Amino acid sequence: MKDRMPVSAITDDRVLTLPGLKTSGHKVEGVQFAGYSPVTGSANPVGPDEGLFYWFAGTGDYAKRPTIIWTNGGPGSSSFWGFFLENGPYEISMVEGTDPAMVLTPRAHAWNQYANYLVFEHPLTVTISFARDEDAPKTVEQGMEQYYQSLLNFLTKHPEIAKNPIVLAGESYAGTYLPLLAKLIVEGNTKPGGAKLNLCGTVLLDAWVDPWVQMATNTAYAFNHGLISAEQKEILDKNVSLPTVNFEIETLSGCYMANIAQTADPSFDPVMKYLNDDDFRKAVHAPAVGPGTTVTQNWSEVVSKNYTPQVNDSFAHIVKELLEGTVIEGGAKQRILVISGLNDAKDCNFLGTGEWLNKLDGIAAAEFKMAVTKQWRSPDNKQVLGFEQNGGLLSWLKVLNAGHLAVLDQPLLIQYILDALGLSVNH
Repeated sequence: MKDRMPVSAITDDRVLTLPGLKTSGHKVEGVQFAGYSPVTGSANPVGPDEGLFYWFAGTGDYAKRPTIIWTNGGPGSSSFWGFFLENGPYEISMVEGTDPAMVLTPRAHAWNQYANYLVFEHPLTVTISFARDEDAPKTVEQGMEQYYQSLLNFLTKHPEIAKNPIVLAGESYAGTYLPLLAKLIVEGNTKPGGAKLNLCGTVLLDAWVDPWVQMATNTAYAFNHGLISAEQKEILDKNVSLPTVNFEIETLSGCYMANIAQTADPSFDPVMKYLNDDDFRKAVHAPAVGPGTTVTQNWSEVVSKNYTPQVNDSFAHIVKELLEGTVIEGGAKQRILVISGLNDAKDCNFLGTGEWLNKLDGIAAAEFKMAVTKQWRSPDNKQVLGFEQNGGLLSWLKVLNAGHLAVLDQPLLIQYILDALGLSVNH
């Protein structure tokens, strides 16, 4: 259990330097903000035990550009996975014998080169979003309500971007997080006198949306990709429960299930070391390392435990409501992009995604199902990168040579997302 930390409020959240950053004087290029945003209705500055840690990396003239809000999944996984290891502004490495030992290098095709990039470390108790275990949200709905409030408070603090286009994007369990967050935004936009957020799209990457439907395709994916035999598939289908079948497939095949063409996730160890660096904490306005503020895991055990009863619940009905504009009377129809890495053999494989998409009904779903599939090509038109089925409000992109961490495996996805949502600019 983490003790409540009486840390003074943060009023200036500008990030000017970062330890280990390979620039002159470790100076941050462009505009960045970091700090803690309350999970309650008060926008007053708070200590880190009362709010979610956020990190905003702006692009160019940031006050005029869209903001992409990124989240990882879990439930309870750190979104520093994305920030440092997938699509954020920096790559991180550990160089033994140097001072400091951690090195940050600007990432090629970082998303903040194309749009503003914002992460919230959520829910409460995940890494440096410090809180007592008993203060962690008890349900995913409560957690996303806190996230939404934290987002509103961040935008109150930064009115210069509050009316700009917003895109929600995330992978894996974000397929549960983001439909809930989009729903809260749509509902909030209809409240008299409330904040009006300019939500332009929700991007679900290798996403956990309709779990039982998705898990039912795991053996078919494994068999079709040569990971198991027909006999093994038959035995698994008859004798192994859906929530555990992928563990058996992994044992039988020896594959790295997140990407069958690779061997392992990138290591979180350098990130963990960096998060526990006092110079880093000072730079991003987080409390010094000490009792109750030392990061020991890249996820929150209490959040995972609290969310377990809901982890296999379907949220596909919310996707339908967003598409059809039926979240609330007066709510606008929402654009949804679904992206699948074709090498992802986890519970979010593309076959399962196709199944839950096929189960959707309504006008937007019908238009999507009639859409033809076309090649997605590189900007020079020389390479086929994937296959897109664009149905207007609903699109599905299947990405070649990409797995569960599709945004890492295919950096050009940021260009696809902005183009699809009509938000691209010459880069």
